[in-house]
Amino acid sequence: MFRVIVHRKALGKINSMLAKDKRRVLDALKAMGSDPFSGDVKPIKGLRGVFRRRVGDYRVAFTVNFGASEVVVLKVGRREKFYAEI
Repeated sequence: MFRVIVHRKALGKINSMLAKDKRRVLDALKAMGSDPFSGDVKPIKGLRGVFRRRVGDYRVAFTVNFGASEVVVLKVGRREKFYAEI
C-alpha cells in the first residue's frame, strides 16, 4: 500500500471541480494507493521521475517514492493547460 499525498494546489483544483469530475479523480487517487501505475499512466517527457495519469479530460501529475511507499500528487488539471503549466 502506498500513502497518497496531494499538494495543496492540486487539492484546491480538485475541490473546484464539478462533482462528477471530482469523484472520478478521487477514485483514481484512491486506486493509486494500491498500484500507482494502474490505469492510463505514462512518464512526462523532460521531467525525470514524474508521471501523468489520464482521468477523463483531466491529468494527474505525480511521483512515486518507493522507499517511503508514497505517491505525491503534484498537479491536477485539464489537458488543454496541463502540459504548459507543468
